[in-house]
Amino acid sequence: MWQNTAMPGPLLLLGPQRPSPNLSSALERVGGDGPVVTITAGWRLDECELAALHAAIGPDAQNLPLYEWFEEAMVQMPDTRAMYKERQGQLKRLKRVYRERMHRALDAVRALMVDRDNSPEILAPQLDWALDDVRRIDQQFIDQSRAIVQAYPEVGRPWELEAVAERRAQSAALLSSARAVVIAGGHVAVLRNRMMFFGVHQQLFQAWAQQTGVVAWGAGAMLLTDRIVLFYDDPPDGPSHPEILDTGLALLQDTVLLPDASKRLRLDEELRVALLAGRFQPDIAVGMENGAWLEVEHGKLVQRGTPGSAVVLQADGRVVPLEDVS
Repeated sequence: MWQNTAMPGPLLLLGPQRPSPNLSSALERVGGDGPVVTITAGWRLDECELAALHAAIGPDAQNLPLYEWFEEAMVQMPDTRAMYKERQGQLKRLKRVYRERMHRALDAVRALMVDRDNSPEILAPQLDWALDDVRRIDQQFIDQSRAIVQAYPEVGRPWELEAVAERRAQSAALLSSARAVVIAGGHVAVLRNRMMFFGVHQQLFQAWAQQTGVVAWGAGAMLLTDRIVLFYDDPPDGPSHPEILDTGLALLQDTVLLPDASKRLRLDEELRVALLAGRFQPDIAVGMENGAWLEVEHGKLVQRGTPGSAVVLQADGRVVPLEDVS
């Protein structure tokens, strides 16, 4: 279930770093020589406010300022900026349509789950089919997002643009010399887009394949999965459903990561837990709190942090500590 046949370097997934950070302990486990490269583009305008983060890492910390580089590139390449903006507008329009379809389909699933004990011989297969409908909508969204990206070849592979080549070379040199790459939280869509604009997603995978450790939390950890799921049961504009943002970098597969799950999800409501867990099966849904520290070892997620700080959401509505799941 948690298997990943290629695990060249350590891959450590941490819970939120407040109030009790465990980043320093995780980096001690990584070991090795060379700098620790931090990626904080998800902080956006606060990307370079690194004093606390680099104090926890030590004197060998170096930052990769992808958000700053992107802002510079957009000024230097107005035609690329216009094309990029047009493409992002298309993706935003697609997201609105996807959200409308997905919410309606999930409302149907929820209604069937509420009533499933009445005439289960009829409702059980209907529920399975309704969940399949939701999964199909999710996949169609991913497929159409990819098609929109491919429809804009001028910005489909921006890391190949001549104006970006110098920055790409800088990031490649820094990542290839790193003993570890630390990816902080923040805005996951911004983090993903900035890393992919400069081709850092490819460079990160290559560095990891060459034994460089990768340590991430929050949005950074979500980015390392094969599907990034946005979730918040009680946003300011009213109750919502989890939704797909896009594909991730897939260092960790078959897993949906839910940082700060206890604050963002109603984990005490069996129906909502069952709906989320059932929707993403066969992937497992893992909630992570402050103190969590997960490592993939021998094809299995192992909790090295505080017991109970990482939980697995079950399709029957239960929430089970990761260490209790075989």
